[in-house]
Amino acid sequence: IRECFPNAQLFGFTGTPIFPENATYRTIEGEAARMVTTADIFGKQLHAYTITHAIDDGNVLRFHVDYFKGGGAPIKPGETLAKQAVVEAILARHDRASNRRRFNALLATASIDDAIAYYDLFKALQAQKQAEDGDDLQLNVACIFSPPAEGNRDVAQLQEDLPQEKADNRKEPNRKKEALKAIMADYNRQYGVNFDIGTFDLYYQDVQKRIKDQKYPNSDLPHDKKIDLTIVVDMLLTGFDSQYINPLYVDRHLKYHGLIQAFSRTNRVLHGAKPCGNILDFRDQRKAVDDAIALFSGEAGERAREIWLVDPAPVVVEKLSEAVQQLEDFMQSQGVDC
Repeated sequence: IRECFPNAQLFGFTGTPIFPENATYRTIEGEAARMVTTADIFGKQLHAYTITHAIDDGNVLRFHVDYFKGGGAPIKPGETLAKQAVVEAILARHDRASNRRRFNALLATASIDDAIAYYDLFKALQAQKQAEDGDDLQLNVACIFSPPAEGNRDVAQLQEDLPQEKADNRKEPNRKKEALKAIMADYNRQYGVNFDIGTFDLYYQDVQKRIKDQKYPNSDLPHDKKIDLTIVVDMLLTGFDSQYINPLYVDRHLKYHGLIQAFSRTNRVLHGAKPCGNILDFRDQRKAVDDAIALFSGEAGERAREIWLVDPAPVVVEKLSEAVQQLEDFMQSQGVDC
């Protein structure tokens, strides 16, 4: 663009600017390699309207971040749980976390291999539950990741924004492609469609549509035509918006702009039944959350965490107890039983 229009003035808009702290890619200028920031590309910042401002204005929701503890010792920061424990926790919590399936969810995984393993585990554990309890309403689980490009320019272009998937597909590409074929075959049987690797882009579009179809009540669109949970690696974690995504389950390392982009899949304003974006983190990434808030909070500084995050349950319980006590004191001061 600059070569074609040498006298043009360019204006950049981004919700997650690249600062020195979160710069992750390099350019080569002569023999020197360096990190590239948004300021390097676009120059001086003209104006900032941050997520902090947007939350304050009610244009997006706050976040409720829950760090999974399980029944044993607390998870250490960054620790990886056994995948079966994660799947069992999601199956046990999903109805409550999604407001009785009023919303649907994403599960963010660390690699294509992890996504495949999770898909197989959900399939096996739900089949087991169905055998034990025939009335169990199973989750409709989809899984999406890009196939090996193999010369396909559209897929290669898509993967420019999918760094983890691009790297994963360099190792054992045929095994990953066969796994994706099996996942798509299950999808075809579930929804009465007919996608394959050659029509991957149409499959991708159909998954997005079915996620958004959550807006229809089951009386208008039966539950078996919708998706409850989509297992992802890079896809759908940036640039995809649906007001009905809530919660996000996280079993991958996230930081800075990647964390904010992933969390922001859940915080689109809808109505009173969705007061906040729900995050269930299986890796105890408290510091990463605090660091991301600090970097992207703009002028709010120390106050940003209070703006971004919903109080955890113990704090809410304490506030309720204090409020009840105040009410009781007032009632007694008026000579009335509380």
